[in-house]
Amino acid sequence: MGTRPIVRADFGGVASLLQTSLEESAATETASVPDLDDEPEKPMRTAHEDGVRVLGRRARSSGELRAELMRLEHDADEIETVIDEFTRSLYLDDLDLARALTEKLRDAKGASRSQIRVKLRARKLPDDAIEAALGELDVDQEFELMRETARQRAAKLGGLEQHVAERRLLGFLARRGWSGEPAMRAAREALEGSRRASRGSRGGSGVRFH
Repeated sequence: MGTRPIVRADFGGVASLLQTSLEESAATETASVPDLDDEPEKPMRTAHEDGVRVLGRRARSSGELRAELMRLEHDADEIETVIDEFTRSLYLDDLDLARALTEKLRDAKGASRSQIRVKLRARKLPDDAIEAALGELDVDQEFELMRETARQRAAKLGGLEQHVAERRLLGFLARRGWSGEPAMRAAREALEGSRRASRGSRGGSGVRFH
């Protein structure tokens, strides 16, 4: 029988080929992944552009717009330039907004002058626009609103002693923004009217006066 030839495997060559294949694959994958540093950055909007967007959603005061643009990290000088431009073009009108809000609060909510002032300041309106809008309210209408509010509240204080009912009614009016001599007069008038109404109705409790 002849001797079988010994076959020697060249593992070194296979390992070399395998290493080369892995390196080429890694290079291909690396080349297919975009470098994030090379991506162009999205340009930031200007204060003017953001201002248009903000006012496009709903009416804002100059103070509200200023606060929003500051939150968006725009430069303070650029913000003031935009506000001045919008004000001149009447795209931003503090007085008109103050008037609209005053009318809505008075007609829909029956708000007092004091309550309206608080609400307008919460909208970051400037004091001159607030006082101008409030100055247009009718003084007689204001007093009549207070009297009507006092009458409605007095009707719910039936059965109380006079001094208790008066104290509670005055506190209620104060929380609505009315105080002083006009509030005292309106309160006493309302309580007197409640007493007369209770006398004229059957079984009415009214406010007890002793």
